[in-house]
Amino acid sequence: MVTILIALCIPLTAFVVGVLVLKAVQLGLKWQIQTAKQEEPTLEIKNPIQPIFEAKQSREVENIMDEWFHGPKESR
Repeated sequence: MVTILIALCIPLTAFVVGVLVLKAVQLGLKWQIQTAKQEEPTLEIKNPIQPIFEAKQSREVENIMDEWFHGPKESR
């Protein structure tokens, strides 16, 4: 059982470290480009998952409004 957990933790740890290194390199290159262009460097990296959450949230609001105006779907 312990060997299975270790066998799962090692690749997961490698993946997480890889993502962190990739983001660090991306941020460093962005910083270098901004300083070369005489811009104020920023530490913001766009979250690629944010549009998915916003779309899901807007659908939930639409569903709530639809149910508010037309009643539950079971009664239609």
